[in-house]
Amino acid sequence: MSKTVLEVKDLVVHYETDEAVVEAVNNISFSLEAGDTLGLVGETGAGKTTVALSIMGLLPYPPSHIVQGSILLDGQDITKLKERELRKIRGNKVSMIFQDPMTALNPVRTVGEQIAEVIRLHQKVSRKEAYQKAEEMLEMVGIPKERSKEYPHQFSGGMKQRVVIAIALACNPELLIADEPTTALDVTIQAQVLELMRDLQKNNQTALLLITHDFGVVADICKKCAVIYAGEIVEYGTVEDIFDHPAHPYTLGLFHSLPSLDEDVERLTPIDGMMSDPTDLPTGCSFCDRCDRATSLCSQSDPALVELSRGHYVKCHHCVKEEN
Repeated sequence: MSKTVLEVKDLVVHYETDEAVVEAVNNISFSLEAGDTLGLVGETGAGKTTVALSIMGLLPYPPSHIVQGSILLDGQDITKLKERELRKIRGNKVSMIFQDPMTALNPVRTVGEQIAEVIRLHQKVSRKEAYQKAEEMLEMVGIPKERSKEYPHQFSGGMKQRVVIAIALACNPELLIADEPTTALDVTIQAQVLELMRDLQKNNQTALLLITHDFGVVADICKKCAVIYAGEIVEYGTVEDIFDHPAHPYTLGLFHSLPSLDEDVERLTPIDGMMSDPTDLPTGCSFCDRCDRATSLCSQSDPALVELSRGHYVKCHHCVKEEN
């Protein structure tokens, strides 16, 4: 049996301001085992990054607030830990590759110093030993160790991302969170970074939580996929389940809006409308205003998450009717 590294249970996160309450994450649950890879897919504003920041304990407070739920890392609920205890975990048990490599690095410190800093914070080693390990990490991600004394502005975007990955993996974390790690990169460098992440994750048996807009990236690197809409997981399953048997109207809409090499069409089919306002979510299904299958039941009652096949879950009244 594989070890369960991460278990998120019934997580609800709000951003509370004087003007309104933003319901960013609404009752999300999932788990990750050692060596497992899960892709979180959804539009901008769906709550993906909020989930990641919740796991890292980096939610800005105020205005953010975990209303309910638990986040178990190795069986320990990190939502109950104090900031000093969280610092021992960040970069050690769990690390995060942030969205923009251009701003993730300190411009006035060499890349070697920035990698070595993480190692010295979490491991009892000398400054010299930490720097040697930093050079080894650079070599591991394909950067010559001689460049450890250079500054971030001397590296390209792809190489900066490699440095960020080296920092994230410096202490061999059990869980790696990658928040759109290839968004700012061109296609060629994107493929290299994904290949690097896949190899490192496989060799170290690190659990990987990948946040992305791109189904292609999910197909390339993930075993499981969760489609998020308005702070909820509306469909969850293996990559084969999601790609070969998509069931939720939102998942189908995402696939229909992608170009295909097999079909010759003049225009793609976008999803009508805009995502539900997180400060005023509907009573029923959050997707009903944009769904061409919606009925009066959809606007009145929030659907339950049902299992269509083993491990394939969908949150839709329409799918429930098909099962019955």
